[in-house]
Amino acid sequence: MARMSRSPHPLLAYVAAVCAPVLATLACFALDRFMSVAGLSMVYLVASVACALALGRMPAVLASVLCVSALNYFFIPPRYTFEVNGAEYGWILAVLLALSISLGNLVHTLRERQTRAERGEARAAQLHELSEILAGCEGVEEMARQAAGWMCAALGKPSAVFLVTADGHGLQHWGAPESEQGFHEASVRWALEYGRPLGRGCDDWRDLPLWCAPFARHGAQGAVQVLLAGRDVPDADALQHWLALARQIGLWTERERAASAARVAQESARAEAARNTLLASLSHDLRTPLAGIVGTASTLRAQSESLAPTQRERLLQNIENEARDLTLMADNILQMARLSQPHTQLHLEWESVEEILGAAAARMRRRWDASRLQLRVTPGLPPIKGEAALLAQVIANLVDNAVRHSGQTPHVIVTAGRSREGVFIAVRDHGRGLPQGDDVDAIFDRYAKAGRTAGAGLGLAICKLVVQAHGGRIAARRCDPGSEFRIDLPAALPEKAEHG
Repeated sequence: MARMSRSPHPLLAYVAAVCAPVLATLACFALDRFMSVAGLSMVYLVASVACALALGRMPAVLASVLCVSALNYFFIPPRYTFEVNGAEYGWILAVLLALSISLGNLVHTLRERQTRAERGEARAAQLHELSEILAGCEGVEEMARQAAGWMCAALGKPSAVFLVTADGHGLQHWGAPESEQGFHEASVRWALEYGRPLGRGCDDWRDLPLWCAPFARHGAQGAVQVLLAGRDVPDADALQHWLALARQIGLWTERERAASAARVAQESARAEAARNTLLASLSHDLRTPLAGIVGTASTLRAQSESLAPTQRERLLQNIENEARDLTLMADNILQMARLSQPHTQLHLEWESVEEILGAAAARMRRRWDASRLQLRVTPGLPPIKGEAALLAQVIANLVDNAVRHSGQTPHVIVTAGRSREGVFIAVRDHGRGLPQGDDVDAIFDRYAKAGRTAGAGLGLAICKLVVQAHGGRIAARRCDPGSEFRIDLPAALPEKAEHG
């Protein structure tokens, strides 16, 4: 449907309502010799319809009355009087007046419906725009800040969003403009307590120069407040739209709060499950090295004098190896517990890859002095930002895993060089390799052994957690012979390294 013209200023509308019959009368004088009274009445009907389309309701009624009066006075016999001779002329005047007023009312009704439809469309667009803005926010505080700013811009009035604090007693508010100090906290508490809007246009607290509504009738955790200047009293239609905006803000903030609580509960449940599984696994795995230590120490105590020096040395070596296994397992347990906690923060510093590998290699050579461990590092590698102790533990876990599965004569090669992402570190063994048919990526799962990992199945899981926490990735592949574990880490840009 075509857009209907808007009514002009009221004074101009009444002036036009008087001018239209005058122009129609002049036209009828020009056409008088060519047309009958019925034809001339059509000229006045056209003028009445034009006024109905262009002017408001009352100016159109005035134009209709003037047109009928002019036709009667100037052209209905006897002319220049308001008398009517004959039923035919009276019928013409009655039909003209009825059609003119009816058309005016019809146009006015259509115009009102069009205005309501356009207003509804605009308000629906506002609700959609508000939803889009809130959907892009993170956290209820950001939602409240954005919603207050949007309402201030959309309504042209100072607006604020109030939220109940976490303890359930206090109130926080975010207003726009931020410099506005006129927001009324007591009215918000009343609205939240009784679940009803208040202020101008409402049944409660009408004298306050504001409008305030809770997010919901029951159990609302916030409210919206709009300050009103002077004697500004919004109509019922506007208040209904403002209430819909408040409900929309409430739905999004409550959804975000529920999602945040669900995330916290899920993280807590996951951490609790990890701790329970870890304790259950350790109850078995810690006994093996401890039993070995206790058994070897008991043998030394009971048979120390009868043992040959080589036997005594071998038993002492077993105690030392079992103790080192316990140390590595304890380190893994502590780091697993730390990294499993929500929002764990690493202590990142710019570190040298060569120094990290050197520290890990020295530790592993002491641990596996009978193994052959080679270190191949490309000169001039860029530094990486990380926690050196964690990265060294990753390398130690990978080397320990490789030595354990390299047979009688362990041969492990640790290589470091540049990669597309930054720096790579690869640990290659020459043992029996990964079991065929197993999912290679599954060996990094927590507590999964997959035929490779020892102890509590934490070594490779720790490697995956640490590497991912540093923004890198870890992967395993089968080689001929043996297997290779590769780590890719982002490296520093030269200028970043200089400022580090």
